[in-house]
Amino acid sequence: MVNRREFLKSTALGVAASPWLVPGSVLGKDGNLPASERIVIAILGMGNRGRHSFQAMKPLPDHQVVAIAEARRDRGEDACRMVDNFYKERLGAAEYKGCQLYGDFRDILLRDDIDAVWGTVCDHWHGCLYSRIIESGKDVYGEKPLTRWIGQGVKVKKLVRQYGTVFQTGTQQRSDPKFRLACNLARNGYLGKITEVQVAAPGGTAIESVPSCDPPEGFDWDMWSGPAPLHPFDPRRVEWLGLYMIADYCAGFITNWGVHHLDIAGWGVPEIFEKPFDIEGKGVLPTHGMADTWISWQMKMTYDSGLIMHFVNSGNPYKQGCRFIGDEGWVHVNRGGIEASDPALLTVQFKDSDHLLHASPAWGDSYTAHTADFFRSMRTRQDPISPVEQGHYATTLGNVSDICLRLGRKLRWDPQEDVFVNDAEANAMRTRAERSPWTM
Repeated sequence: MVNRREFLKSTALGVAASPWLVPGSVLGKDGNLPASERIVIAILGMGNRGRHSFQAMKPLPDHQVVAIAEARRDRGEDACRMVDNFYKERLGAAEYKGCQLYGDFRDILLRDDIDAVWGTVCDHWHGCLYSRIIESGKDVYGEKPLTRWIGQGVKVKKLVRQYGTVFQTGTQQRSDPKFRLACNLARNGYLGKITEVQVAAPGGTAIESVPSCDPPEGFDWDMWSGPAPLHPFDPRRVEWLGLYMIADYCAGFITNWGVHHLDIAGWGVPEIFEKPFDIEGKGVLPTHGMADTWISWQMKMTYDSGLIMHFVNSGNPYKQGCRFIGDEGWVHVNRGGIEASDPALLTVQFKDSDHLLHASPAWGDSYTAHTADFFRSMRTRQDPISPVEQGHYATTLGNVSDICLRLGRKLRWDPQEDVFVNDAEANAMRTRAERSPWTM
């Protein structure tokens, strides 16, 4: 095993055999950092999220992706070529072969030259994967939701603090200035006392069943299934949108998509994350096909202070995004824009006495800004903009909603203890058995 610096020197040079052939970028010229200062990265899973994550880090100068783990060999090989071609151009090298493909992520975790790991796999893998990355001593950029099951999230957040890990949850809306503005307005009294929050996220859908078949050559179906039950393979359950609508892999959009705007709700009104609440609601499940997660839902969360949060699928009846409503005004924000009861709120000059939220580095794309914030936190060893506890709170709001709907009755949730109050049946649904050997 070569050390990190030796490894980076050899991969950056590609086929260059002499020190005087080193491209200027390797030495830190043209806006690039020298190899000894770059953050060395592995990406686990190169589907939509993995590729998007790599695209987001491209503009930043301080990274080197050297390893990819992928259960689909053809997808992994294509991803390695994409990565190598990028660094070939960036480094000005005649050739670059620095990204290695693995079928088993555990082999990557044994490497001591890797600083950070991107977890861009399906939701059912998050708990097992993140815990093992943390225990290997590496920092983590973990895609949302934090975990599939509440009990897994409790373990992950404890491990992060035990090992001193920098963990950035992939709720990148926090790195978008308009979401931060909305939350700063809510937190600092510019809307008056917040009495209601409305959150709406895209709803789910039915997925037609298709016959089972053998997995394609080079597709490790056992590895892809991981902690989830090992069902017969079929091509629809592993692709968009199937893998998001099957409860063995994902809680559905009530959590997977809902986590984004639920996160903004709690960022703007900390009580939403931190205080107990009563929850009740109704929802609609598919009546046919392989999907078994919520198509639509209407949830009401009532806090002891009188604060009410409504959480629904988009248009049922609220429009997508997060709306903070106070006794002096309101603000609504989504990825498309921000609006307020008084347009002057959107240009307010904050006071020195205001408590302004953490801001990511100023990159135009929120994904790139979120990545830059993670890199900065790795160097300072300070919490990033989306620390693990916040990711757990936001994820739990979706999972608590799912459990409430499945039981069909009102529940009370205590976020400080991560339990339903006096409800053994609901508490049993916070976790479930993981398929060996993929246990936490």
